[in-house]
Amino acid sequence: MTSGRGGELLVPSLPADTATYVIDPVYSNVTFCSQSRTATSARGAFRQFAGTLFLDSERPERTTLAVYVTSSSIDTGSKDRNAHMCSAPFLAAEQYPIISFWSSSAEALGTNLCRLAGSLSVKGTTRSLVVDGEYRGCSLSPQGRERVRFVGRSVLKRSEWASLWSTVTDTGEWFMGDGVELLFEMSAVKQVPVRWWP
Repeated sequence: MTSGRGGELLVPSLPADTATYVIDPVYSNVTFCSQSRTATSARGAFRQFAGTLFLDSERPERTTLAVYVTSSSIDTGSKDRNAHMCSAPFLAAEQYPIISFWSSSAEALGTNLCRLAGSLSVKGTTRSLVVDGEYRGCSLSPQGRERVRFVGRSVLKRSEWASLWSTVTDTGEWFMGDGVELLFEMSAVKQVPVRWWP
């Protein structure tokens, strides 16, 4: 073991058991990046989200990820752009307050690597999405709490989502291109099983 930030001990291998981990939004990020028509790229993040990560050290193909994002928490660095992205032509955040991704199957690709196949639901439309995942190790806090790090990447094509494509914005009102790279940087804490005594 080696010492990590904040007094945590870094453990290089997968957790030894099967467990569910709750995403800690304080140490996690959900971001996106798209090629821009007016600059090099357009970047942003969602500031409010929650979710779970399930890991099985013996059967990594059982890995599952579920992430639930608050649509109105989008942050592009501009209040005007944020409001525009929350409006009807794009996310329609008032009518569809939650963006969700949940995986249904996983494929082990090698040491600490996997490919998650699942569904992404945005603005009332649900489509298949593949996320390439990488396990980044686990750590133990001084209190003995186990924390894991997991990164997932995917690319969404706006042109394949009628609900996210607008002929008005294609004329130049908005600068985001077709391909949108999604990045899930997850730090999750092991869920303690609840014991019930009759």
